[in-house]
Amino acid sequence: MSAAAALLLLGLLPAAQANAAATTLALQPAPPPPPGARARALGQPTYLYINFDGAVLRTGCGNDAHRNCSTLADLFAGYVGPYTGDVTQRLGILQAVTKDLAEFGVRVVTRRPPPDTDYAMVLYGDLGPQTFAGIAPYVDCGDLWPSDTSFASPYDSSNLGSTVILQEAAHTWGLEHVDAPFDNLHPFKTASVQDFTDECHPIVANTDLETIGGACNQIHELFCDPGYQNSYRELLHLFGPSVPDLVAPTLEILSPEDGAAFVLPATFNLQAEIDDDLYPQIYTVTLTDHGQLLAERSDAVVDFQLKDPPPGDYDMVVRIADKSGNIAEDRVRFTVHPEGTQLPDPPEEDPQGCQLAAPSRRPAELAFVLLLLLRPRRRP
Repeated sequence: MSAAAALLLLGLLPAAQANAAATTLALQPAPPPPPGARARALGQPTYLYINFDGAVLRTGCGNDAHRNCSTLADLFAGYVGPYTGDVTQRLGILQAVTKDLAEFGVRVVTRRPPPDTDYAMVLYGDLGPQTFAGIAPYVDCGDLWPSDTSFASPYDSSNLGSTVILQEAAHTWGLEHVDAPFDNLHPFKTASVQDFTDECHPIVANTDLETIGGACNQIHELFCDPGYQNSYRELLHLFGPSVPDLVAPTLEILSPEDGAAFVLPATFNLQAEIDDDLYPQIYTVTLTDHGQLLAERSDAVVDFQLKDPPPGDYDMVVRIADKSGNIAEDRVRFTVHPEGTQLPDPPEEDPQGCQLAAPSRRPAELAFVLLLLLRPRRRP
């Protein structure tokens, strides 16, 4: 992404430079689906899949997100590189996108949904040398193609990145650019807080804000006069209101192992793996020992560092609660011994991988026990 393109999206370039840097923003409507194609019912929820991992793009199969198909594949030489930002940056972008879609039936995920699920995919990664911040193949009036693919350049700013993602996804749902600095469909990223606003705004063709009649008037005019668009009402019409999250996450403590023993001084981490259909998200994470609260925080991961805990037996329970109140927990028991304690050697393994338990008695005592076991019984 060039500096000129970034400034263009921010609306900071002079008009002459902006015209030179911009691509045409007036999108053509999507072609009608073939007869018999499966259509998504209006008012039904959908998924938005933010693909941070990149993809090899396929041609000749339309814009099908399930198969990484795109009519724009040649624009990126058939490949989009992964986003190189860290977990914190990805989570920030995800949260910002989720926030703007919170009132609609759109579930935002960063893991590819199952093959039988409709979803729009935005590839957020290295698009190569382009002069735009994001691009969609068309404006899909009424979301007639329910699994489109669009593209967004990899900004590290969650505010900037989320706006590009939302705008390109919205094009594949049938929304066009409008002259409204507070709306996510404004051609520029403005200093204002942008959202899907519940107002009718004039539809524009380009960064010069030239008004046009609009390509998806059969939807726009359900809520506005001709040539205007209400992004909030259209999303609500397409996907319905927000869908409650009724699926609880799962949690598995990976370390320490249950029954582990440590000798002071000792520093180790209590780590757990979270699995959730809406992962990652921010969870309320609590850590207790024998029912006593040790720590509570908001985080997307479970990772507690334990440094020289007092000697004793521990029975720790980790509990997480997602933003909808769904709960998962797991427990681990371990012992911390005083400094200088000698722990028994771990059991040895034979060449075939079977463990050989260390003898618990001296050889003479073991032989005596074996003799008792082998002595024949007297007949009555």
